[in-house]
Amino acid sequence: MQGSLKEKTLKGFIWNFSQKFLGQLFHFVVTVILARLLMPEDYGVVALVGMFNVLVGLFINGSMDMALVQKKDADELDYNTVFYSSLFMSFIIFGIVFFSAPHFATLYHNDIIIPIMRVSALTMPIGAFSMVQNATVARQMEFRNFFYATLSGQVLAAIVAIIMAYQDYGPWALVAQSIISTTTNTIVLFQLNNWRPKWMFSWERFKGLFSYAWKRTAAGFMGTFCNQLKGYLIGYKYTAADLAYFNRGEGLPEMLKNNISGTIDTVLLPAFSKIQDDVDNVKRGVRRSIMTSTFLVCPILLGLAATANKIVPILYSAKWMPAVPFMQVACATLCVILINNTNLQTLYALGRTDIVLKQEFIKKPVMLVILAITVPISPISISIGIFFHHLHELFWTCHANAKIIRYSLSEQISDVKPAFVISVLMAFIVYFIGKIDMNVYILLPIQIIVGAIIYLAISHLLRIESYVYVRKMLTERFLTRN
Repeated sequence: MQGSLKEKTLKGFIWNFSQKFLGQLFHFVVTVILARLLMPEDYGVVALVGMFNVLVGLFINGSMDMALVQKKDADELDYNTVFYSSLFMSFIIFGIVFFSAPHFATLYHNDIIIPIMRVSALTMPIGAFSMVQNATVARQMEFRNFFYATLSGQVLAAIVAIIMAYQDYGPWALVAQSIISTTTNTIVLFQLNNWRPKWMFSWERFKGLFSYAWKRTAAGFMGTFCNQLKGYLIGYKYTAADLAYFNRGEGLPEMLKNNISGTIDTVLLPAFSKIQDDVDNVKRGVRRSIMTSTFLVCPILLGLAATANKIVPILYSAKWMPAVPFMQVACATLCVILINNTNLQTLYALGRTDIVLKQEFIKKPVMLVILAITVPISPISISIGIFFHHLHELFWTCHANAKIIRYSLSEQISDVKPAFVISVLMAFIVYFIGKIDMNVYILLPIQIIVGAIIYLAISHLLRIESYVYVRKMLTERFLTRN
């Protein structure tokens, strides 16, 4: 059983990583093309609408799909109960968004928000059809289905979006990209998965699943609202362009983090849910996850921060240079977030959504105070304040796991310290290499290559535990295939 779970987890990681890496690499290329064709204001308007839709969209499934993944003995009645309740809520939320669009547009003094908001909201009922499909994929850890569905949606959506951008459709190119991607993803998942809805529903099952899900939804709503509040405030107090610089600065670091850390987190919930009664095994899994993700992601993020002033104008053009400081702060913030996310996934896998919800009432007031202080100063001050907020969040999440799985904050710091210290050292060297007066197209590759050599060489010489583990895992995987 343990060997089988380990093998399924590893395969799940490989397929999920492949999906995220190729999908986000493709998305990144498309984003670069669209950023050159569209204006920052176009991104700013769509970002405002997207933040609102994501926020209210949390209530569509109420985390019921995650309740399915977490439940050990979920059956056909559970699946259908979640399917119909999610579909019903999606139409309710769509109606709310449709009729609230004029008020949202008035708040930001931009009438184009009304049609964009209403059309973008179509992704809610469309996406609701695939929620149970997503849960079945996660439960069975058949992540290759995500791979095929996501890439199919991204390719078709990208083609349409680029054509529309060339034809000067402005923000509508981004709206079309979202709708087509969601629709294609839903259709492909239905084709790949065997599960089909039946006329079944149970209030008893609904209440049982909802007892887990509502706490996660409430915590998610509070977290998402407060995290997005910075975007709402930037768009309200400053300009749509400032919001676009803020979002674009976060975009590339977020993509890089999600390729590895997001993959690990996606696989963690179903894997840890299967061994949730074995605290020692969960702790070993959490420790390995945190150490591995930190070893792989931190040098990439800090290296990106050190080269951001070269990468932004090369990729997006000089008009996006104001995004550089936002990107640098986001890289540091995401180093903290990737550790916190693993701790959160552990609590979810163990069914402790009650703890997550309680802690939101401790964490989020601090964030509101930080925003109250930083919003009047400048947009970049808001980003810096958010960094300290996530440090505060990490403290409380680790405090909970110290009690439940006996993995304390001090232990976690000790585990990630080697990779983090080497990453910081590497980033400083790479940054000062960037001061050399040389053609940027020659200098940037030199910075990247030197940074990779420094990081791997020090890790090898010091025999860093995560380095040894990753090298062994890759070697075993390669030898097995050959």
